[in-house]
Amino acid sequence: DGAIAQMRDCLRSAIDVAGGRAAEGMNWSQAMPLSGTPEGQPAPQIPNIVHSTTLRWCGEPADRDTAKEAFDRVAETWVPMEIQVSRATAVFEDTPYMHISADDSHIWWESEKSKS
Repeated sequence: DGAIAQMRDCLRSAIDVAGGRAAEGMNWSQAMPLSGTPEGQPAPQIPNIVHSTTLRWCGEPADRDTAKEAFDRVAETWVPMEIQVSRATAVFEDTPYMHISADDSHIWWESEKSKS
């Protein structure tokens, strides 16, 4: 429905108004930190992907073919679903893949919770 693109457009505009320019995806060529950003800190980044990870392996399976067959069996049962998001959260990501605590040192903004 374009909601994520709209959220990113709002953030992009706010960053521009604050004197910065966000990196778009992995393109940092035009990125500029916001006014007042401490020396050496990067510009904000607006990712160009959206994903929700439901399963990860910490290492490659010993038998890739068996693992793929098992994954394919489970994937065949997939039924699309709608997910309602009650709020958005902006965080400082200091560890890859959002493996961070939901605490004050990482969360710097959160939308109001949905009233519904």
